[in-house]
This record gives sequence, structure tokens and C-alpha cells, in this order.
Amino acid sequence: MPSNENTFCNGLDISQGNRILYPDILRILAVFAVMTLHVCGSGFYSNPVQSFAWQVVNFYECLVRWAVPVFVMVSGIFFLNPQKEITLSKLYRKNIFRIVVALVAWGLFYKSLSISIMFFVDEVSDKDLVTRILKEGATFVFGHAWLHLWFLYMIIGLYMLVPLIRVFTTHATKKHYHYLFVLYFLFGSLLPFFQDSLLLFDNRLKIYFSIKELMGFTGYFILGYYLFRYDISHRIKKWIYVLAGLSVIVQIFGTVFISYKLGAANELLYKNFRPNVVIQAVAVYIFIKDCFISKKLSERTKKLIFLFSKCSFGMYLVHDAFNIVFARIGFTVAVINPFFAIPLRTVATFILSFGVIWVLGRIPGIKKYCM
Repeated sequence: MPSNENTFCNGLDISQGNRILYPDILRILAVFAVMTLHVCGSGFYSNPVQSFAWQVVNFYECLVRWAVPVFVMVSGIFFLNPQKEITLSKLYRKNIFRIVVALVAWGLFYKSLSISIMFFVDEVSDKDLVTRILKEGATFVFGHAWLHLWFLYMIIGLYMLVPLIRVFTTHATKKHYHYLFVLYFLFGSLLPFFQDSLLLFDNRLKIYFSIKELMGFTGYFILGYYLFRYDISHRIKKWIYVLAGLSVIVQIFGTVFISYKLGAANELLYKNFRPNVVIQAVAVYIFIKDCFISKKLSERTKKLIFLFSKCSFGMYLVHDAFNIVFARIGFTVAVINPFFAIPLRTVATFILSFGVIWVLGRIPGIKKYCM
């Protein structure tokens, strides 16, 4: 099988005839969902929980919490497939090196943008500007390049573990996978959720038992490859879809209830490893797989899907610049009815991000290392 130069940019087979499209479609949907999350983000905390705007923000947030897990699951398809040769040298020289370069380049871009806005728009004093520059520089050096770039730190860590995880995926039976997923679900999802739920009622209800080795995105990484490799029975799929639908409803109304109870917006049911988010991510994955695994599409449609998929990583990197600009010019979720403003701003961010990356993709150095 051909090599994958970038987590988000290549399919399992580069030839038009054999290319599997559903990972590309999952990438496109995931990047759109991430943009939706970030459009909603500010409105979740800036609006009173009793307001209509907050209710709408919560509704949209709950529809797309699966975004990041699905991104990681798609990565697992490419990097954990034993049929694809991945040497340690190639992993570090190409895959990890490219992510590091992108992290540094885009981190510097966002830090510079933040400082430029302070200097040219906010017109802060020289003393405050120097303080901000030093603060931004320190956070960059110590691992906080920018808010949404945390994903790159995480993916670098997963890449480093790829040679070890592939030993498992090469030799594991279905029972081994199931055993691992049960452990991750119990100790990486249910137990932390139970703990955080208890702490909402009484901060003295601390559970000291935990297995931190079973907390993190490695489970999603392996799950993505498992769902690519193995089919799930129709009966189980129906249960997954039902549970996912119910989990969204519980997530929406549960967040309302908890936030009302506490008098402030609360993200208890939003986190990437919550049981409700896990089932939603699995449901989205298998639904798109079933819809497109054998669907016949025109060559023009395939090329369009591949183009957006190829640009998806760059779109993820650049999209927050438009969030910053839109916030500055007053294009917020409250500019009109938020029910329409959120999808409108998300679509605008998606299109503009694609346009920028499409242009940057024609510059050789940037195309190779920063996208």
C-alpha cells in the first residue's frame, strides 16, 4: 500500500479506482465539526445559561462533540495498518518532522497575530506590550503554541508510540482488541466521568484509584483501525445508533440541568472521553463507513472530496485566524439569531479556510511542511 505522507492528506490507495473514500469524508466532516465547536466556544461562557443564545450554543455543541475523536480514529486507519510499512526513520524524518514544523510555524503566526492586534488595534502601552510579548514567548517555549494547536502536541505523542502500538495491531486477535477497549472504557471514560460527577456535588468525594495509562487518545487511535479492519453486525450497529441518539439528548438536557443547578455553564458532558462522546464518535464513524464504503461516485465528486480532504489539516491550522477576525469585526453568534448565525459563521470559516490553504498549497515550501 502506498505511504501516507500526512495524517490528513492521503487515502489508503492513491489510485482513483481503488481509493477508499470514507476516511476522506470523515476528515472533512471532522474539520467542519471542529470549526463549529470553536464558533460556539465563546458563546458557551459569555451568555447567561438561561438565555436563548446559550441554549442554541449548547445544542450545536452537543451535535459535534465527536469531532476530535474522529480525527484521531482516522489517523489510526493509516498508521496502524500492518500492511503499510512504516520505518522509524520515515516516521521521524517525515511524519513527526512535518508536524513539528507546522506547530512552530503556525504557533509563531498566531502569537504574532495576537501581538499585532494588541499593537495596532488595541493600542496598548509599550510596557504592557513588552509584558505580553514576554508572556506569549514563554507560553510558546513551554508548550502552548496556541489554543487549538494542542492537537499537534497530542498527535506527535501518538506518532512516537506508533512502532509499539503496531506490534499490538499486527498480532492482536479480536479478543485482545475487545479486552483493551473494555479497559479504556472503564478506566479512561466511565471512572473519570463518575469522579467528576461526584465532585460537582461535593469536592470531598475524591476517588484516589485511577489508571492514568488507560486515559488518553491512544484508545481512539486503535479503535479507528479496529473499525476499519473489522465489520460490526447490523444488530450491534442499530444499538450503537440508538445509544448515540439518546446520548445526544442526554448531553443537551444534562448540560442544561447541570449548568442551571450550578448557575454557570458546565462542560461535564462535553469532554472527549465521556461515555456519550465515545458512542457518538463510533456511531459517526460506522455510519459514514457504511454509507460510502461501496458507494459509486462520479470521478468529479471523488476529486472534489479528495481536494477538501487534502486541505483539511491546513484548514484546521488556519481556521482560528478567522475566528479572531470575525470576533473583532462583530460577526459573533449573537449578531443575528444564533440558530442561524452559528452555521453561517461556520460555513464562512470553512470556505475561507479552504481558500487560504488552496492558495498556500501552491507554494512549495509551505505545501510540504506547513500543511
